[in-house]
Formats: sequence, structure tokens, C-alpha cells
Amino acid sequence: MAVVRHHGVLIVFVLLVASMFLMTSTFGTYQNLRNVLQQNSIIGIIACGMTFAIILGGFDLSVGSMTALASVVGATLMIDLGTPGIPIGIVGAVTACLLVGATNGWLIAYLGVNPFVATLGTMTVVRGLIYVATNASPRFGVPYSFTTLGLGRLFGIPNPTILFLLVALLLGFVLHRTRFGHYVYAVGGNSVASAQMGVNAARVRFAVYVLVSVCAAISGIILVGQTASATPQAALGYELTAIAAVIVGGAPLGGGRGRMTGTIVGVFLLGVVANGLNLFGVSPFWQPVATGLILIAAVAFDGYSRRGSFGSF
Repeated sequence: MAVVRHHGVLIVFVLLVASMFLMTSTFGTYQNLRNVLQQNSIIGIIACGMTFAIILGGFDLSVGSMTALASVVGATLMIDLGTPGIPIGIVGAVTACLLVGATNGWLIAYLGVNPFVATLGTMTVVRGLIYVATNASPRFGVPYSFTTLGLGRLFGIPNPTILFLLVALLLGFVLHRTRFGHYVYAVGGNSVASAQMGVNAARVRFAVYVLVSVCAAISGIILVGQTASATPQAALGYELTAIAAVIVGGAPLGGGRGRMTGTIVGVFLLGVVANGLNLFGVSPFWQPVATGLILIAAVAFDGYSRRGSFGSF
């Protein structure tokens, strides 16, 4: 039982992948596996940042809007300035998301606003401002050279996937091997006890929401590279998928627990499910249903296993 509790999501993922290989020959093709990697990398980067927020005991509903904001700001600057404007577009996209992340962090860490209320508010405001600024119309004309970031490959591996793995490795190191990461676990597990130990909980919370905004900015920049455009409606629902991936990966909403490896497995588990539904010709409208059922099952299993542990104790 202990093995299932600690590695349940990985076991489910391995069984799911094995089943897909057996049920359809299309799943194991290079093109399909490449698509799975590329399509889930943007969500994966967002989920890496979301892991910190959920371990902290919160979450960020504004990441989808920030991803769209990064894509619109970055693409607009690149279109207006041409190829020389690519670095400026990247800096502008990151700066815009940092402002939103700092706002979230300030509201939550220093004013005590509930993370749900704070990030729901910024999500709505940012998405509305994007619609106003673009007149709800997409923008085209990003320099073709920039599409290498979103569509290129290195040794057959999509560039977005390489960036996802680099972000996951870096943030995994920060989470599990640095003092800041230990502070995140401490504040998420018991903020009162962590304060008594000298941890500045407000500063940790602020830094985490800024970190989440950086991950959203990276995802938005990659999105520009994939589409060579900016769409105001981009990244709708990404926040819920990212939260689902982290929770499916073993991090409870109560905070204090979670691992980056679990998040990575959760991202690709949901991605393989969506890919399998496509391969079997199931309507895409069923994909959110499948994601929701997996999320409910993961939360129910976590609650059952914890109750069993406490009962045995």
C-alpha cells in the first residue's frame, strides 16, 4: 500500500502508456509522441510554477491570462520592430507578467487577500485589458525566424519540450535543494510554526507568485513561437489544467507537500489521456470531462490514503 501511495500516479501513467501502445499503433509513432511532447510543454512550464503556489497552500488562477498577455505584448513588439525587436519583445513580455505577478504577491502576502479572490480578480482584469488593447482581434506578422523557438527541434526533440525540461530541472533544484524551497514547504505546511522559526512568510509568498508569473511569461513567449501571432483568446483554461496536473501529481491543495517529478508525470498523464481520446476519435468536448474525472480521482485517493495513514497511526 505504501508503494501505491507514494508512486500511484507513476504506476497509472506507465499502465496508461503501455495500454495505448497495445490498443493503437498510431500512438507509438514518432510524429504522435513528438506532438504529445510539444502540445503539453507550455502547460508543463506553467505547472512547474504552479507547483510552488500549491505547495505554499494557494494557487494562481491568472496564469492563463498572463500567458496570453505575454504573447500579445511580445508579439506586438516583434511585429512593430521587426527582427531586431525580438529581444525587446521577450523583455516586454516578461516585464508585463512580472507586474501582474507582483500585484498578486502583494495582494496575497501583504494585504492578506485570499489567493482565489486575488488571482481571479487579476485574471479577469488582465484578460479584459487584452481584449480592449487588441479589440479582441489576433495580431499576425511575427518574424519567421522566431518560430524556431516554438516549432524547431534539437536532436528530434521539440524545442518547447527542451525548455520545459530545463525549467523543471531548475525549479526542481530550487524546490528540493535550496533554502528558499525549504521555506516554501515550511510556510505551506504550517505558516505559524515557520514564522516562529524566523521564516518571513510574506516574503516567501510574494516571491512564489512572482515566480509563477515568470513561468507564465515563458509559456506565452513559446506560444508566440508556435503560432507566429498573438491571440487574445489564447491560453483559456490553462490555469485549471495546470492546477489539475499538479494535484494529479500528488500535491494537495492544503499545501505542504508535492514534488516536481510528480508534476511532470501529472502533465504528461493528462496529455496522454487527451491524445488517446483524439486517436480514438472521441469528441474534444469530452477531454475536460476526462481531466475532471482524473482530478477528482486523484483528490479522493489522496484523501483516502491520508485518512488511512492517520487511522493506522
